[in-house]
Amino acid sequence: MFLDIEAHAKTVHKIRTLKQKHNVVMLGHNYMEPLVFGLSEKEEQGDSLGLSMYASKTEAPYLIFNGVPFMAETAKILNPSKTVLVADKTAGCSLADNYGAEDVKELKALYPGVPVMIYVNSYADAKAESDICCTSANAAHIAKMMPGDTIIFVPDILFAQNLEEELNKDNTARGAICEVHEKFTLDDLLGIRESFEIPKGHPCRKLYAHWECRPNVLKEADFYGSTSQIMKDIAERVAANQLERAFVASECELTSNLAQEFPEVQFWTACSVRCSHMAQVSLGKIAKILEAIDQNADLGEYEITLSPEVIDKARTPIERMLEASV
Repeated sequence: MFLDIEAHAKTVHKIRTLKQKHNVVMLGHNYMEPLVFGLSEKEEQGDSLGLSMYASKTEAPYLIFNGVPFMAETAKILNPSKTVLVADKTAGCSLADNYGAEDVKELKALYPGVPVMIYVNSYADAKAESDICCTSANAAHIAKMMPGDTIIFVPDILFAQNLEEELNKDNTARGAICEVHEKFTLDDLLGIRESFEIPKGHPCRKLYAHWECRPNVLKEADFYGSTSQIMKDIAERVAANQLERAFVASECELTSNLAQEFPEVQFWTACSVRCSHMAQVSLGKIAKILEAIDQNADLGEYEITLSPEVIDKARTPIERMLEASV
């Protein structure tokens, strides 16, 4: 890490200088590599929805979202008057890319009257056709509030299966699978327990898994939840001096950032399990955005734009989620 900082010192300095000069809010998703994640202040770091909500409270004219475009779209929906920028508009998501507005319409036609709950990992046009949005942190809570015994949950099939097991409610799932979290198998977790000496039930050694993993992976984990819930549990255990070793079945850069925040914990990670889309966000690309702002150049290559109609329609399921989460 020290060598990385030394090698990129000039770029990091330029980014920080221009960020301050132009009063730019730089939102850093938890899955960003440490050097990129560290460009954001503590209050600018978090999961996609938390960052979008934070952005709505600032007066800064420019928001740079260090994440993938669907995240920046949510920020734009909640902050329509602000300029929202991403380092690489081609960075996708295996969930969002494979499930769109027409897919939601088709399901609604097949199951008329059944409420549609859409995961935040989706594009604005798909959100616009749904009844309510959710994150991995509040999905179970919101699902319990839905009328009737059946819901349509899209687009994450594995997450839907996990919710169905967690709740006494049927769900109709269509969509895709997170290409990162699906890589973790039960055999992987059993091997991790043995190799890294994290036996089940150990008071100070824990194996964590994200909601988007396979159902049998969640059952094997000591704790499962959203990124923010996992981080909260780790922070609380560290504060109570009850965590000495941990493995997190999620994107490996999350563990990299956790290791920096909690150096007293020995973290193990699966370095091969990375989100290739998130990895498209780099220091060099972020610097180019800020240089364009500084030169008053065209920002079209980076700017997230949505039609007023999509913003209005997509805002409703997001606001319903926020109201239900209070």
